[in-house]
Amino acid sequence: MRALRPVLLAAAFGAALVTLPATVGGQSDPAVVMMQRINARLARSGMKIAAESIEFFSIGDGRPAARIHQQGFRWVANDTRRLAQGDNLTYLVDQSDGNTSSGLTTAQTEAAIDRAYATWNAQKALQKINLVKLEDPGQDPDIFDAFVEPEGSFGGFGFPFFADIVNAGWLPREFFEAAGGPGGGRGILAFSITFVFTEDDGETPTDINADNYLDAAMSEVYYNDTFGNAATDRVGNPWAINQELPAVDVETVALHENAHSLGLGHFGPNPIAVMNPSYAGPRHLPFASDRAAMNALYASWPK
Repeated sequence: MRALRPVLLAAAFGAALVTLPATVGGQSDPAVVMMQRINARLARSGMKIAAESIEFFSIGDGRPAARIHQQGFRWVANDTRRLAQGDNLTYLVDQSDGNTSSGLTTAQTEAAIDRAYATWNAQKALQKINLVKLEDPGQDPDIFDAFVEPEGSFGGFGFPFFADIVNAGWLPREFFEAAGGPGGGRGILAFSITFVFTEDDGETPTDINADNYLDAAMSEVYYNDTFGNAATDRVGNPWAINQELPAVDVETVALHENAHSLGLGHFGPNPIAVMNPSYAGPRHLPFASDRAAMNALYASWPK
């Protein structure tokens, strides 16, 4: 584990928090239970961050999200706790896991992710904010993979503040089965997990700018390499560049998942939108509903 730079003391979170139950239909929700386990570990470490929400993007029916609290999260401009670059939000692409079993190279997948960011950056709703790419530091930039059971099988505990959003690459089916619960390895294309800052107790989220949203600390996006893998039952759905179904378009999935990292949730299946929870083929431009939701998030940026 690399030595972590200190994070500054978080201010108290004033609004009443509602913690959601760790059940779905009376059954344990594996994703929430997993986040609670991770948060207990993080609290003991004294890092003052906690996993808050996971947003899944699936083929076919699937559970779209899991979260700890009812409140949403937002990024705070100039937040020194996450080593913010002023009013910018930063992202990077971890090049160590960029190849896919379906034959795409790291250069191809990284370019597709960059195009997705360029699309969001060009939106009027984000005219007061820059989404800035940072280069891969050559060191482990993510932490969530270190906690997925069996722990240590999918990656080590990296440094979480190289960038605000880390596209962490293509991981095996077992990773998504563990993160999403039974069947997750077959249906989940990708997911984003967002962490928020906490008070000293490691549990209570902060709201330092009093906007009634939890303060985002970092977000990580993971892609499922079982799609297109010749050894699996998903060989017929390969990761691809701008191809129709049954292929899976990298840029579309990156546009969707990184919007979660920016703060958007799912909606639909109607109206048709980039942020519908199920994959429906290439969508490289936001729809009106996507633009309206993004505008609602960033109209007041920076507060």
